Amino acid sequence: MNFKELQANLQNLIPDKKISQTDIANILNMTRANISLRIKNRSEVTVSELQKIENFYGVTLYRNNRNIILMPKYDIGVQYNLDNWGKRLLKLQVAANILDDRVFAKMLGISAKRLDDLVRKNKYPTGNEILAIKTNFSDTNIDWLLFGD
Repeated sequence: MNFKELQANLQNLIPDKKISQTDIANILNMTRANISLRIKNRSEVTVSELQKIENFYGVTLYRNNRNIILMPKYDIGVQYNLDNWGKRLLKLQVAANILDDRVFAKMLGISAKRLDDLVRKNKYPTGNEILAIKTNFSDTNIDWLLFGD
């Protein structure tokens, strides 16, 4: 989910309060300019950011009763489509109930910055990163994770 979708979802959940980008920036301890830049770049919201916003407003965003974030449908018509790789990795993180990005990154043997690059910038995973995911999350369908199939 990107920040524009987040703002819209918050408005739907809390219709009596107009939620601005400034409000979201304050909750995340960021500048409004930073949020605006992330909206323009269609940057993804991290799990820890999502948790801060949920805690602040006392709402649950994109979760069902199994505590899994539900993402929009993906365009899976193109073979080897890694465009939504970051969203699927984020979904795996939340489904595993690992809400601390640093803990999740450590499980994968990568830095928190590398995890951020994979999620937000759709950097492609290395073979070692894919192997770490398969080792730590053996029930995860790697084809789904990589290609959306």
